[in-house]
Amino acid sequence: MNKKKKIFIDTFYFKAAPAGIKTYIKELVASSKKSNSSKYIYIYSHDIKKLENNLSYLNSSLKINRWIFQLNYFFWKQFILPIRVVLTNSDILVCSDYVLPFWKLPAKKMIVLHDTLFWKHPEYYSKLWRKYYLKSINMGIDKSTRIVTTSEYAKSNLTKVLNKKNEIKVIYQSVSGKFVKKINSKQRIILHVGSFEKRKDLMTLVEAFKKIKHKPKFKDLKLILAGETNFFGDDSEYQKIKIFIKENDLIKDIQITGYLSNKEVKKLYSKAFIYVFPSIEEGFGIPILESFSFGVPVICSDLKVFNEIGKDAVLTFKKKDSINLSKKIEKLLTSDEKRNTLISNGFKRLNDFSRENFINSYENYFNSIFK
Repeated sequence: MNKKKKIFIDTFYFKAAPAGIKTYIKELVASSKKSNSSKYIYIYSHDIKKLENNLSYLNSSLKINRWIFQLNYFFWKQFILPIRVVLTNSDILVCSDYVLPFWKLPAKKMIVLHDTLFWKHPEYYSKLWRKYYLKSINMGIDKSTRIVTTSEYAKSNLTKVLNKKNEIKVIYQSVSGKFVKKINSKQRIILHVGSFEKRKDLMTLVEAFKKIKHKPKFKDLKLILAGETNFFGDDSEYQKIKIFIKENDLIKDIQITGYLSNKEVKKLYSKAFIYVFPSIEEGFGIPILESFSFGVPVICSDLKVFNEIGKDAVLTFKKKDSINLSKKIEKLLTSDEKRNTLISNGFKRLNDFSRENFINSYENYFNSIFK
């Protein structure tokens, strides 16, 4: 009988990761724990349940907190993690956070690159931060490193920017399941979940909301923006939106929640009438799948990746176009038929993003490595 291979999953970054990577790590852990594989044993660097409700260190308004975490992160990634991998006699190390140990290890190395933001949009990051991450990514990837990404769109972009000849494997991540129970709300809620990053383009959403809110038939509308109000210490987008809300007398109509626990986010999804995803750049888009799982129809910008994930289960608008977005929102508010069609198609799309499919795709990839 062949000895089971050990797969070491690095979860250290979970306590500081942006929402998308945090969800990816959580789903990878959850799906691997459900695996009935006779070939693989999974080892986790940290118990993510103990880290679940920690505030993001990287989004702290205090620069010193961010640097302290980054130093701890570097020490973990380059010194403690390699030792742990060796001591556990692991066969594959999986890092879902762009960065691998620089050293050559007895275990095979696998890295998940979620998008190409560091390359394509340098304006979103400080020069020092971007330089550090790009250097870390390049130093961690050697000729034998396996690279995984989350969509065909991300793969296409990575192929253009990575100065590497490594194969890039697309593995779609999972969403936790279907939650069809809805909580009745006196107001029709438009929801967005995510940090206040420039690429999320939340200003287009609040401008679109303003355009339809003044109409008498939409008096009950409310917009909820849930998530971190600063990103890597930058709260400029939040401040800009806060001023817009005040100047346009929308304080009672738009709620900014700040950081929320996973339980609180699920409660918002269960109340939502429409989910709007106005981003101008993404590598995947887990909120689309989360909305599907709660029976919430989705309006999103016309990014290729959103069409890849959502297909006929999303209604798209021209990115950065608040007038076009306002028309699409009004369409869903006034057409039960369109809403119900999107909800039905959304539930069908979830079948392609199950935890079983997620871990099976990984294990099939592991099989090909050990052939």
